[in-house]
Amino acid sequence: MVLSVGVFGDTGMVGQEIERVLAHHDRAEIVFRQNSRRRKGALDECEVVFLATKDPESMQFAPQALDAGPRVIDMSGAFRLPRRLFEAGYGLDHVAPELLEEAVYGMPALFADRIAGARLVGNPGCYPTGVILALNPMEGMVQGEATVVATSGNSGARREVEQEPDEVTYSFGRRHKHVPEMEYYSGFRVNFTPIVLRSVFAGINANIRIELVDSLKALPAHEAGRLLVEAIACAYTNEDLVVPVEDSEDKQWGTRDVVGTHKLAIKVGVDDGYAYICALEDNLGKGAASQAVENMNLMFGLPRLYGIDEVYSTG
Repeated sequence: MVLSVGVFGDTGMVGQEIERVLAHHDRAEIVFRQNSRRRKGALDECEVVFLATKDPESMQFAPQALDAGPRVIDMSGAFRLPRRLFEAGYGLDHVAPELLEEAVYGMPALFADRIAGARLVGNPGCYPTGVILALNPMEGMVQGEATVVATSGNSGARREVEQEPDEVTYSFGRRHKHVPEMEYYSGFRVNFTPIVLRSVFAGINANIRIELVDSLKALPAHEAGRLLVEAIACAYTNEDLVVPVEDSEDKQWGTRDVVGTHKLAIKVGVDDGYAYICALEDNLGKGAASQAVENMNLMFGLPRLYGIDEVYSTG
């Protein structure tokens, strides 16, 4: 079986990264491409299409693609949330609300069974991927609002990196459009400050501060931290590639340990009654393209990491 694949937005950063992964996937062949300048191939010959497009375009293209026959994996925020949360967070009217009830959130670590049977998958955002997977196992162990400060490489928005260091904070509090997604799938209220590193190409370093529940506050910090790490380790399977890590005298974990991989590395610390959780990922891979291909594999009964391990390290 070789899947016939279409890509909308194939000239953008995420579209090109999807193509890069699929070029090493011998069970998938791209037969349709569309961008703002040209359309090549027949949509009705596809079995699955990726929408590497912005929210307004995805709301238009998803119904068209589904009507033509293929299943859809959308990379925008258009099909990740219930209508009320989407419209409030994105400031847009949803023009395909009839599809929201059937859309499945494309986070394999949490929803693999539902993704397998889905016609329409909303691929997670890059920032939410790390925050949700870090917080999801923490239910009953932490409380209150999660404060998240995250840095990202410039590839989340553009191809070029700047020669001079330039760190730009462009949103704060609850203003960022990814906040509703983080809250809806983690179960925690979130305030969020993203910082783009204009001179760095890839990598997300999301740092989360959240209060421990009283029973964990009563424990020594190292013991509370051990329980948090155990919760993360027990919540995920080997295929999820969510890996608890720990700094040592010889090794300090950072984004260079995850860029070019399909892993999410999580460090945990405890101090003065608070958990400090650091989630590290490749924003173009685990936070976008490789997670999208993992969703495709699930939808068509292939091993989850098939083809991904040819491009992104999974070992």
